[in-house]
Amino acid sequence: MERRVILSSSIAHATTHAMELTFAALLLRIGLEFGADLASLGAVANIGTFTFGATALPAGYLSDRFGPRAVMSSCMVAGAVFAGLVALSPNLVLLALSLALLGAAIGLYHPAGVAMVATVRRRRGLAFATHGIAGNLGVALAPAIGAGIAIEFGWRASYLALMVLAFAVAIVVWRIAPTREQAAEARGESAATTAIAQRTTPPARRHWLAPPLLLIFAASVGMGFIYRGSLTFLPAHLEANLGLSLFGWTPEAVASAVATLVLLTAILGQVLGGLLSDRIQIERAAVPIVLVNAPMLALMAPAHGVALILFSAGFVLMNFAQQPVFNSLIADYAPEGAAGRAFGVSFFMTFGLGSFAGSIAGVVAERAGTEPMFYMLAAVGAALAAAMVVLAAGAERRRRALRGPRAAEPAAGS
Repeated sequence: MERRVILSSSIAHATTHAMELTFAALLLRIGLEFGADLASLGAVANIGTFTFGATALPAGYLSDRFGPRAVMSSCMVAGAVFAGLVALSPNLVLLALSLALLGAAIGLYHPAGVAMVATVRRRRGLAFATHGIAGNLGVALAPAIGAGIAIEFGWRASYLALMVLAFAVAIVVWRIAPTREQAAEARGESAATTAIAQRTTPPARRHWLAPPLLLIFAASVGMGFIYRGSLTFLPAHLEANLGLSLFGWTPEAVASAVATLVLLTAILGQVLGGLLSDRIQIERAAVPIVLVNAPMLALMAPAHGVALILFSAGFVLMNFAQQPVFNSLIADYAPEGAAGRAFGVSFFMTFGLGSFAGSIAGVVAERAGTEPMFYMLAAVGAALAAAMVVLAAGAERRRRALRGPRAAEPAAGS
């Protein structure tokens, strides 16, 4: 059961992010065809990324109502259809509309897929990491595959290839993902072992307005802002500042290859976050991971050449180490029986509200270049780190309060 959960969700996760990030990989080529500047392209990207986050809200309900397998398969089918529409878009307006529909379709994935992974009973952090690695592969391969196909056949062919891939994944997921009944049984079994496996200290009364949960949701907005802003313009930042030529490749080709290599370091980040989640208190694990983001983003801004590659890789490593940690926090801090809906809210915050980084970062990049844009993202990273320090401090107070009565029991009976 757990192998089926991880395999089906991982395949769909990789495809989801490949469809999500291909526009960023093709951004400059699409801009050349339609005569659009970076601000306009950032706004077009924002439309699709907002709908990507917005449909996370109903996706949590749909997953509970019809089962994760149905939602995940439908997500892939709809994504395939709308990827075809993107490929056929004759102008920037219809391209924006098609990207909005594509974003809405693939935005259904995360609450269903992640809630299903949360049912894994043993080494849940590593299960989240494996799922996240699959998504990182989709993110990392998008620049190389998308640009490679575009160089040979044009950017529209890249979306046609995604259309075929998504249809194939829909069939695979439908065949191997657990049914709704099997998923419900797995959730019940997971709940029975929560007291043993849990490495967090949420409030005794878990409800939607609990301050720690609200703080996690607020942090999700910051994570989404950094995620969207950095990944949308990382290829462009590398093209503008890398300044390397290898093996006779053009600077654009080198930048695309480096973007893929940098994004692949996210795999190590996922493993790091998963291992920490399975070994120490998760609130404690969140603090050092998020503290590194702000300085790495600040160092990326003015860097060139090899230094830019190193700082970018360091940022990607720690940024994606957050994912298993935050998914574990949401699973444990969510109200009882509402994990799917809590993931829906979280992904709406991350991908929906956080998506406005596309427009904001696009305006900053157009007026002042990508360097000030990365400084802006560093400031958001500093705020995110402060939020995690507050969350960890609250969890530590609750742990001390729980230990107090237990430590006093032997003395009272002696």
